[in-house]
Amino acid sequence: MTDPPKAILRLASHKDTTKRLQSLGVCHRCLIRIAGETNPTVLRNASSIMALHMAILSSDKKVDNLDGDPGKNGVYDVADVCPCCFGLLQESFTSLAFLTRIQHHVQQNGYTLRTFWCSLTAPNGADIRSRIFDEYWDESAEKISGRLAVKDAWKAVVTPVLTGFFGTRWVGHEGLEINLAVENAQMDGKECEALTAKYPQSFQEKRGPDGKMKRIVTRHSLEKVLASMRSYDFNLLFPFPPRPLTVPSTLVQITCIPCSVFVAGRYLKYSRTVSQTPWFIEEERKGDASVEEMICARLEAAFQAESSRFMASGREDIDVLMLGEGRPFGVELIGAKYAGLTELEMAKVEVQINESHKDIEVKYLSVVERSDMTIIKTGEEDKTKTYSALCSMRELVTPEDLRQINELTTLQIKQKTPVRVLHRRANAERLRRVFDFSAEPIAGKPHHFRLTMKTQAGTYVKEFIHSDFGRTAPSVSALLRKEVECEELDVLAVDLVWPPGRSAFSLN
Repeated sequence: MTDPPKAILRLASHKDTTKRLQSLGVCHRCLIRIAGETNPTVLRNASSIMALHMAILSSDKKVDNLDGDPGKNGVYDVADVCPCCFGLLQESFTSLAFLTRIQHHVQQNGYTLRTFWCSLTAPNGADIRSRIFDEYWDESAEKISGRLAVKDAWKAVVTPVLTGFFGTRWVGHEGLEINLAVENAQMDGKECEALTAKYPQSFQEKRGPDGKMKRIVTRHSLEKVLASMRSYDFNLLFPFPPRPLTVPSTLVQITCIPCSVFVAGRYLKYSRTVSQTPWFIEEERKGDASVEEMICARLEAAFQAESSRFMASGREDIDVLMLGEGRPFGVELIGAKYAGLTELEMAKVEVQINESHKDIEVKYLSVVERSDMTIIKTGEEDKTKTYSALCSMRELVTPEDLRQINELTTLQIKQKTPVRVLHRRANAERLRRVFDFSAEPIAGKPHHFRLTMKTQAGTYVKEFIHSDFGRTAPSVSALLRKEVECEELDVLAVDLVWPPGRSAFSLN
């Protein structure tokens, strides 16, 4: 026989306390939880483990069977409800039949899962009731530290079954939340009323439907008050034992709360009348459409999401094209029923977006983790971008003009907030780097040249070319001592490895 768990040894060492708890109908799982057991395997198999080690639990070689009836041991009727866990750790809430109900509800409502977790909305005063039994053990037997709460013990018992049903992991508070609302007609909140009377300042007062003011007990306020209460004060307010429970607890509702799904990709923009995000000035729409709307509408439909939030690594002006491998973007799909799509399904979404909108193209759509989304916004000023600008001058473009530009290596420029955005951005001065210059003539256009350059992210490129009334220095105009305008601007590259996992060379 294997050595008994420590909780079993504690129960055996304090037989009077153990028998007192048993006489009140405390279930096996609650007994070993109260005695400090945290091992999920032991909690799941509490009855069989207690039966296995019955010799050390009882001098007459028998162990009270809390799953039996009074005719067999005179202690506990199976119809009774554990007064400590209000039945949550008993068969009615841990059996395969009960857990299958949860599985069927999730599947029948069309949810798919990458990860999931369960939350419990317990009857009024559930935490108070379990603490009454915990305090009794600590006072009459031995003090236990790190004891599991009833809800956590339930999760330890059911986790392997539910993960097996869904074929995925139970991860903290990530993924689909499955909330179970449990009620018990005899748990009417009198314990909470005692707390609000004792500590009224700890509970917010609100007007009820009847027009009367009353103290509202929230989970947060209840936990805060209980954590601050000393054992002496708690035991005075809530003496042992609490009222017995003879009415079974019931599951009144299963609610699935979809998680956010995060999709990464890169977009190209081929129109100079499409903005990145919806653009309005004084309630008047500017531009024909937006990249955000064209992408998010399809993704919301594919994942059956309630809404979405678009983000990108920087933005181009409405009249600027986004070419090359595209700009990195991410979409948070809020309340998505589908937690993920296969590679083939994601490829179909790409095709749908690209065939529906000639002005944009998306690439590399993939589901990523929430933590990956920080990559888009981190290190903004360290990223570099490559631009191609169609520049024009009143004078003829000379070989000397092109030579001066091509001999440049790296420029550090000072830029004040451009005049064109001063109405919505603070007037500030920024230092930026511009490098890798290449200027080429354009056949048939003697007053134009093509300028390609790399810049530090956040550089105002148009202003670097025409100087913005001297607010950017140095500028191309200042270097050539001629008025130079930017007629068209294209983004050729944004140097960010995105989506995560794609090799850097695949984006060249």
